Amino acid sequence: MSLAMLDQSKDDIHEAYQTNSLSKIGKETLYVFDRVVHFMLSAFKNRLKGITFENSEFEFDEAYLRSEKNMKHMLKTMELLAKLKSPVSDLEFGKLKVDVERWHYRMGGEGMYFEYREEYLITPKEAAESLGVSNVTLNKYMKQGLDMVDTTSHRKIPKHAIELWKDPVYAIRMQMLAQEIKLRNQTPEERLKEVLEEITELQKQYKAKNVWEVLHKNKVMDIDAMDDPSDMRKWKDLEEEREELLEELIGGPGLAKET
Repeated sequence: MSLAMLDQSKDDIHEAYQTNSLSKIGKETLYVFDRVVHFMLSAFKNRLKGITFENSEFEFDEAYLRSEKNMKHMLKTMELLAKLKSPVSDLEFGKLKVDVERWHYRMGGEGMYFEYREEYLITPKEAAESLGVSNVTLNKYMKQGLDMVDTTSHRKIPKHAIELWKDPVYAIRMQMLAQEIKLRNQTPEERLKEVLEEITELQKQYKAKNVWEVLHKNKVMDIDAMDDPSDMRKWKDLEEEREELLEELIGGPGLAKET
């Protein structure tokens, strides 16, 4: 994308938000989204065979569409497309893939599916060796959200997932995205059962009832003071999600009417 086109796109986006016109904002959002999908399909042919969607049309989440987050994401995406130069590393490709997919769901989209070239996929054994972990640990990572695909024979892992897992920020984003997709197909009861099982596993692993007990044992006051705070952040998020699910289940519409 030329700098002139980038500047014009930025102006159009700012104008849409200044007028607060939902139709204009939607138009600009779809334009940027279509541009980035087209870019990925054309620039990453050595990685991607295709990108498909569950529905060709979807209802926008109007609150998110009007939000500053959406505007900033559009501007950031346009700048990124203008700056990306070949060859693009697996890490940079993975970051773009995760960000685009998360954006798609946030603005109201449903199923977005990436089909990879066979040569871009590696076996779990190769992935475990690349990460320097056992097969058992790799299976744990995949349950947590490490990107993987089911082939006709067995599971395989796209190369970018390995690089993303080594990046603290994008490892968490990849996990959050996987959980968000999973939650779309789960009932609150099913998710609560899963959350409780994950909390129990952490309790057994750290021999503690909660995050604060682990912090006390390690003589630290804050999660970020730990050498590897990822498990504690996850545990804290699970505890918060458990409370939200319990509130939803116990304080449902029926009980709300009675009170």
